[in-house]
Amino acid sequence: MRTLILGASGYIGQRLFQKLSASEWAKPAGASRGRGNADSNAVHLRVDTRNLKALTLALKEYECVVNCVAGDFDSIANGARTLAQAAMAAKCKRIVHLSSMAVYGRTEGNVSEQAPLDPGLGWYARAKCQAETHMAAFARDGGEVVVLRPGCVFGSGSQLWVGRVARWLRAGRVGDLGAAGDGWSNLVHANDVCDAIAAAMRLPIGRGGMPVFNLAAPDSPRWNEYLVDLAIAIDATPVRRISARQLRFDSMVAGPPLKLAEKFLDKCGVRRPWLPEPLPPSVVRLWSQDIRLIALAATKVLAMRWTSYGDSLRESSDWYRLGAKQ
Repeated sequence: MRTLILGASGYIGQRLFQKLSASEWAKPAGASRGRGNADSNAVHLRVDTRNLKALTLALKEYECVVNCVAGDFDSIANGARTLAQAAMAAKCKRIVHLSSMAVYGRTEGNVSEQAPLDPGLGWYARAKCQAETHMAAFARDGGEVVVLRPGCVFGSGSQLWVGRVARWLRAGRVGDLGAAGDGWSNLVHANDVCDAIAAAMRLPIGRGGMPVFNLAAPDSPRWNEYLVDLAIAIDATPVRRISARQLRFDSMVAGPPLKLAEKFLDKCGVRRPWLPEPLPPSVVRLWSQDIRLIALAATKVLAMRWTSYGDSLRESSDWYRLGAKQ
């Protein structure tokens, strides 16, 4: 299957490219606006996914496109609209769209794919909800779409849910959060996300179909358990008890100026290992949100075999400790 991976230089995109390249049934190519794939033998296109003409031209060679594009609101939301238009014009029949649990917003409890979307948690949730709307339009026009909604993706190489969390733990800014960490983590290994994408590429659905699947390991723990387990695994002990007041100060008061300083120094090209990483209010909110993704549909329809929490934790902590030593 000739497949173009958009966002191929990202965390999931790179892994997916390697997985599909090693298969006997897929012929992948990567596309991104930035650097190419490290493999000099790989087919890699430099494409602005917001440019309708360029994307349409690129998609003419492919049967399937996987949308792993990250970035700002424009890249996610408007990029999805451009992708739907380009795929239809190029007669690329299938889109596998990587969405997010963020589309459920403030919803709590056990959440299946039938739960209503809630874009009220900020720009990222709005962007992901709008992107799904554009995917639905593509399906209504006769295309084939599979939407995947992963929880928090971790494993080796995960800066979001391993690297930065480990650094917060070592700095004593995060630990046992009490009630503020009682939400479900909805962790899912990066390899499982890639497996789900590969299964979605070949899933029989027919024209106009748009099945949706949550992706979260069934044994993923609550946040407090993960934070303590990771702290112990990387020797960030003793694990501190962090009060809700300290968390609020760190994220709401200290966070915004740290974020501004981070952006300014990045723009100036200044390395900033001495600057504390901002603790986003959205992450603090997520740690307490009692939302649990139900991924039974993915287990059954996509035949998922989830990586266990224990194996994922060991791989994640080994990767972090190895990097910390270098």
